Amino acid sequence: MNQRIIGLDYGSKTVGVAVSDPLGFTAQGLETITRKDENKLRKTYARIEALIREYEAEKIVLGYPKNMNDTMGPRVEATLEFKEKLERRTGLPVHTFDERLTT
Repeated sequence: MNQRIIGLDYGSKTVGVAVSDPLGFTAQGLETITRKDENKLRKTYARIEALIREYEAEKIVLGYPKNMNDTMGPRVEATLEFKEKLERRTGLPVHTFDERLTT
């Protein structure tokens, strides 16, 4: 069964995008979506939706930026808001992934 996954790293001015191979075993970086203002996300969402269609992705994995001491900082709150909007706009499940100690 082929199931591509879109991986996102949500930052204050950029969103890093990766896509899995058709079997979901490996992922390759695709692009970095940039924006001038942290809260101006319309074009960012539109680009993510276009990539989902292009790669026929069936789910999204979103980096979850917890602090090393396991606390939640302001980026976590922003990431969860981004997650909710992505789910509403795309209709796809968005799974968070603890990105501590990852590259």
